[in-house]
Amino acid sequence: MDGRSSSSASRGIEEAVGVAQALGERPAKTGLWGESALRVLKERYLRRDATGVKETPEEMCWRVAAAIAKAEERWGKDSAEARKVAESFYDVMVEGKFIPNSPTMMNAGKDNGLQYSACFVLPVEDSMEGIFEAVKRAAIIHKSGGGTGFAFSRLRPKDTQVKSTGGKASGPISFLRVFNGATEAVKQGGTRRGANMGILKVDHPDILEFIDCKLDGGITNFNISVAATEKFMDALAKDETYELFDPHTKQVTGCLRAREVFDRIVQAAWRTGDPGMVFIDRINASPANPVPLDEVIEATNPCIVGDALVPTDRGLLRMEGLVAAYGQGGVAVQVESRLLPAQLLVWEGTHNVPLSAYGHGCLPITQAFCSGERETVTVRTKAGFELTCTPDHRFMTERGWVAAGDLKLGVDRVLVQSNPGVFADDPRLPFTVASEFRGRNGRVYRHAMPTTWSRELGLVLGWLVGDGWLRWGDKNCRVGFTFGAGDLSVAQTLKPILDTWYGRPVRMVERARGVWHLSYHGRFFIDFFRALGVRAVEADKKVVPETLLTAPREAVIGFLQALFTADGTVRDNPKSNSSWIALSSKSRDLLRGVQLLLLNLGIKSQILDRSRPARVGLFVAQATPERPRTYGSDGILFELGVFGQSRDRFRREIGFLDLKQGRLENVRYRRFYTQKFSDVVVAVEPSGVRKVYDLTEPQSHSMIANGLVVHQCGEQPLGPNDACNLGSINLATFYLPSIPANAKAAERIDWVGLEQAVRTSVRFLDDVIEVNPYPLQDIIDEVRNNRRIGLGVMGWADLLLELGIPYDSDDALKLGEESMGFIQRIGHDASEKLAVERGPFPRWHRSIYKDKAPLRNSTVTTIAPTGTISIIAGCSSGIEPIFAVAFSHIVGDRHLTFINPVFEQVAKRRGFHSEELMQQVAQRGMVRGLEGVPEDVQRVFVTAHEIDPSWHVKMQTAFQKQTDNGVSKTINLPNSATPEDIAKAYLMAYDLGCLGITVFRDGCKETQVLHLGTGGKTEQKDAAPLSRSPEFVGQAPLVTTGTRQEEGLKVKPRPRTVKGVTYRAETPLGVAYITVNQSGEGEPFEVFANVGKVGSDTSAVSEAIGRLVSLILRLPSPMSPRERVEQIVNQLSGIGGRRPMGFGKDRVRSLPDAIAQVLSEHIGLTEPGVQEMLAARGKTTLKAGDMCPDCGLATLVYEEGCQKCYSCGFSEC
Repeated sequence: MDGRSSSSASRGIEEAVGVAQALGERPAKTGLWGESALRVLKERYLRRDATGVKETPEEMCWRVAAAIAKAEERWGKDSAEARKVAESFYDVMVEGKFIPNSPTMMNAGKDNGLQYSACFVLPVEDSMEGIFEAVKRAAIIHKSGGGTGFAFSRLRPKDTQVKSTGGKASGPISFLRVFNGATEAVKQGGTRRGANMGILKVDHPDILEFIDCKLDGGITNFNISVAATEKFMDALAKDETYELFDPHTKQVTGCLRAREVFDRIVQAAWRTGDPGMVFIDRINASPANPVPLDEVIEATNPCIVGDALVPTDRGLLRMEGLVAAYGQGGVAVQVESRLLPAQLLVWEGTHNVPLSAYGHGCLPITQAFCSGERETVTVRTKAGFELTCTPDHRFMTERGWVAAGDLKLGVDRVLVQSNPGVFADDPRLPFTVASEFRGRNGRVYRHAMPTTWSRELGLVLGWLVGDGWLRWGDKNCRVGFTFGAGDLSVAQTLKPILDTWYGRPVRMVERARGVWHLSYHGRFFIDFFRALGVRAVEADKKVVPETLLTAPREAVIGFLQALFTADGTVRDNPKSNSSWIALSSKSRDLLRGVQLLLLNLGIKSQILDRSRPARVGLFVAQATPERPRTYGSDGILFELGVFGQSRDRFRREIGFLDLKQGRLENVRYRRFYTQKFSDVVVAVEPSGVRKVYDLTEPQSHSMIANGLVVHQCGEQPLGPNDACNLGSINLATFYLPSIPANAKAAERIDWVGLEQAVRTSVRFLDDVIEVNPYPLQDIIDEVRNNRRIGLGVMGWADLLLELGIPYDSDDALKLGEESMGFIQRIGHDASEKLAVERGPFPRWHRSIYKDKAPLRNSTVTTIAPTGTISIIAGCSSGIEPIFAVAFSHIVGDRHLTFINPVFEQVAKRRGFHSEELMQQVAQRGMVRGLEGVPEDVQRVFVTAHEIDPSWHVKMQTAFQKQTDNGVSKTINLPNSATPEDIAKAYLMAYDLGCLGITVFRDGCKETQVLHLGTGGKTEQKDAAPLSRSPEFVGQAPLVTTGTRQEEGLKVKPRPRTVKGVTYRAETPLGVAYITVNQSGEGEPFEVFANVGKVGSDTSAVSEAIGRLVSLILRLPSPMSPRERVEQIVNQLSGIGGRRPMGFGKDRVRSLPDAIAQVLSEHIGLTEPGVQEMLAARGKTTLKAGDMCPDCGLATLVYEEGCQKCYSCGFSEC
């Protein structure tokens, strides 16, 4: 951390301390914080500076309480009264009875400018300006710590005419992808990644594309839901069609059969968990929209043009070509070294062992895509760099990231690529080179053209572009080279090369003024140079040959050496250190290409405009004795200059072929000022509507384009620009253990304490609105007009366990409705009392409550995702059932097991506790069917996947009846669930009165499907084979001369994050934890096996097996990943050791045999019935959870509509 960062952190700590001390010393009460809570707090919530954490959990609670209670002074309370309120806030937090949403806990009292609300809804207007205004606002919100919801239903359908431009609309889904990419670039407040909800009405013409948009795995930062209207649901019930409307014209554009659309929703949800459904008309008719007269509830990427050059590990690629070839990843892009603290390593496995580093700062992308057609601008710098992009595309400047449209001319300096890039290492030419040709006359021609890149080929191309010509299109086609009197040594170098290729020597011809010509006739010879990208054009239209951009380094250096020798010079002044290298050309485009090639070699240059007025009659040349020719000049001329340190690097890396190199070596001064790899912006000009592209590089979220460093590009129902402040009551803390177990459930709950906590929480959330530093004025106005708050619950499953009530029971439903009804009633009463004290929300007189007692808040209750705050409180999430009775994970060399504390207490109290039983529970994760656990206990301790989906829907309904806003609840389904099960859940949610529904089938997030066309046919997406011949299996790929059939000869790069599952398996060497990670296509990608103590021989062998299996999966092969796994299983199965265990089909002979069994199970090869037999014997493998992208442990579960890690507290919400 630099001095400024350290100073800023220290100042922030001082300000936070000052806020807390303004209300006096912290109260003495302390909290009981679990191990997981402390880990999450230290990582994400507590104040810190350069030396580490500087705050205890109690100090955090007082900081937050004091900051929020400052609002009390606005309503006439003095310091003593404000402190009393702050103490009440502190008590409910430190006792774990109430926790506000994460942004409040993270930011309140720190004076860091980051806001305290968790969710916002932004309108997306049907115009280019409106769309990108929404993107900008979303970025501001994400930066300040919030999540966003978008309704895309206002956007006109894809391919409809845009009158203002004459073009066609991109449609809402293309813009959803842009918002997704923008979110990837912003990490919320430095501690939370942006989360989004996207909604499209079911009657939008693009609804089918929206339903399927997550099947390809490209949209990773959005949950999506279909807004189903009453007309649609009625048509579905009657099996009829319904109308589609263009939101721009309001005209009917067609009809769809409701049943077919619903089936499409169900199929997509079965595969990916999305889309959910929200019943939009029902929402607008409910208390979720308290001001229907004023608003309608709608909801709960910057790009560059295709010809931009992006440096990658395969050379300089055009953006449109990169998208076409590597849309799903497979290439690494250059990343500016100044954006990274150190060279990034690829970390493999659970032991954090660096296996390889991406050289020269290249990092792998996960996707590249076209974002449609957008308005663009062209940014130009003083040195001649330029890039055409959307106005909101951000450039890294010396003052930070700045959007193109906000760059200050003559002031902002944008960063230029400072570190040398990578050139392709494949020497083959990108096309097939023939050696024999048959002309139209039947004659056979033979040439010996090269099939690979070389320095010699680069030299020929450089001289051809500089002092040569290409004639094409008539009988006199030829390729020619011109040499001056001082260039004869170069001619002696190039002529033997060309003669060899041509197949016979060609005589040089002397022209007037000491000029020599060397020309080669023949269409087939010329075709070779045309294939390389040499154009038959005038001097002002010359460019760098396209193929040279992805040529190896030696060919590029040869090209530059010859080009600078032909058209360059050394301008030396012996009296000063102003010597520089100049390359002259009439073509600015040629010099721009050369500028980027030089930059990839670490050489910065500047393009200078030397043009002047046109002149005539400059000199006379004697074309023939009888016909002299007079020459003039159009005055157009540009120079590329290389100065200072870059001049010296040019001398060492490239140089000249003739006497100019001697002049360069003799430059007197070799000491230079430090070269700045940045450049002043001199112009930002409109460039019209262009097709634009972007990519995702998930580690630095940046790339280099045309030499310039650039950026890549919740279900709470809210109106446009509205936000909600959320917090949750921990119901488990109101269980009364002193009341006899035979008393009624309601008698064992502390209703008095719950009422006090609700009243305190409502006051807290209303105060947040007053002190929250909202990021945008429109949001401030909307929030304060409605004053929405969202008080919810968590710890519901824990309370049921304490009371001995099964989650899937009528008693649980009854108690749920009663509990939430109590909170709703007390919450509204507290809001009424605040209205008397402070006045009602400004829109009260136009609201649904205008004929009732005034309310301070238009909505009071909601059940939102609790994510990490439930970990802080040490309770179950929201109203979800427990995910598992026990789970385990690995920390270093320790295997840590976590048993549900209520289950452990019950086991000890009832007398069936034993270490052996606890180990079995930890191994299984559930107790149903476990011998030794009483039936009534098995009935109570039921987990999410054991509960029939209908009970999930019924529980959501019970709480929805007593909640103003939506209820965040996941309908968890086992992996074996069918699409019919999902359809039943959706319809049941509608019939029972829910406002919306989200389903999650176990494992669906790990499978991405390639959707073909619109007919609903799907196929698993396999890796493209490199060869069609089976005889090459297990051999080196066949190399065909002059082709690039085997493009991906390298080991496939590992993305920064991958998804996978971890299995627990008994082996003769001990318990093994075997992780199978998957690629973005859902195929097996790598395998890790962890068994034994770290550093032991056993651990080394298991890691070696995992690495070798991973290497096989990541190497190019004509076999699909699944086929390779089958071969691996065949090789490892049955390998024997000295201590086999088990009998029959569940026999495990060795560690390799155990790995084979897990791999077999993972891809579905295990014979039906085997796992059931293993489970009966207590030896089954156990899926412990998904891999967490933050900590890498297998404790990531899906609940409350988002993913949450029980180890580190990572949460999508």
